Amino acid sequence: FFGHQWTVLISPNGNDKSTEGYVSFYLVNKSPESIQAEFQIILRSTARGSFQPTTVGEVDTKWPFGMCTFGAQGGMLCSGAFAKRGTILTFLNNGTLTLEIHLRTYKKAEPTIFVPSNPFCDNVLKVFNNEEKSDVVFIVGGEVESAANRRKRAKTTPTTFHAGHLILKLNAPSLADMCKPGDEAAVPINGVEPEVFKMLLYFCYGGKVSEDELEANAKAIIEAADRFGIVNLKLQAEAVLTKQTEVTVDNMLDNLLYANSKNLALFQEKIMDFVAENGDKILGKVSFDDVPGNLMSDLLTAVTRGKKSTCTSAPGDDLTLMRVGELRKRLHDKGLCIDGSRETMIALLKGNLAGDETVAE
Repeated sequence: FFGHQWTVLISPNGNDKSTEGYVSFYLVNKSPESIQAEFQIILRSTARGSFQPTTVGEVDTKWPFGMCTFGAQGGMLCSGAFAKRGTILTFLNNGTLTLEIHLRTYKKAEPTIFVPSNPFCDNVLKVFNNEEKSDVVFIVGGEVESAANRRKRAKTTPTTFHAGHLILKLNAPSLADMCKPGDEAAVPINGVEPEVFKMLLYFCYGGKVSEDELEANAKAIIEAADRFGIVNLKLQAEAVLTKQTEVTVDNMLDNLLYANSKNLALFQEKIMDFVAENGDKILGKVSFDDVPGNLMSDLLTAVTRGKKSTCTSAPGDDLTLMRVGELRKRLHDKGLCIDGSRETMIALLKGNLAGDETVAE
């Protein structure tokens, strides 16, 4: 009614506002806007016809509840003496009580106003992989490195993709550096599956890569996005990889080396948390000879953070113990690069803070 959602509540045994022997009734406005309205309740029965209860002491029997204000989000009106319980029972139809609610308001309904959103993103997507609207060409496929053994290369069918150099320059700078606007020769892209390259290009045009696609191609997307400078897509795939990977003693080292090689700080943080919590299970079973020395800092951070959580909390501005998610958020808020190791992100934030202090002086 009137663009609002309504709920009817009936308390068969009454409540604290009920008159003894009567059933209480509530009409509730569930919408986020308040409304003024009159309402009328009629009981319906195929055997008895209709019956219009009135409230105690009410004069207006046509619209017994008069003009009422229903507040937003749960505003309700209550009749503690809606009707006698015995009367209500006689109106049951095979155990079902039928209520007819009449509502009216004097407020003139406002016309629906439709305002379309900015069409820029939709318009850009319309020219995705459009040959006529593009000025660079890529040939993707032919050979793709095998994930299981990088010395083996799988053959794939080459696929042609068209793109706009300006869009690539803004969203995939490393890919844009591989070509020039108007180049007649197609740029060969090896080491990437055509389907994965299509996802990357679609993302550059403002499209969204689905959760299922990210889950099925997380590492392939990470490697290609890292290679072509598509940072946000890389971090989206990293978040999915971090969520779906169960770190164990057996796979911990391989995952750690992979995370470090691709600057996957979030994934690396999860692995370091596992190491800090399961040191007794790892000692003597895993060799750390091949682990880069710079990872010791992240390991000490995980151990120290674990100790802090069991005693005193770290200060909110302590960058050295701050989670990767918070570091990235602070960098993003300041317009700084959010791709890199913990040390890189912390150094950027400290440098930015020092610059702010210099300007303030």
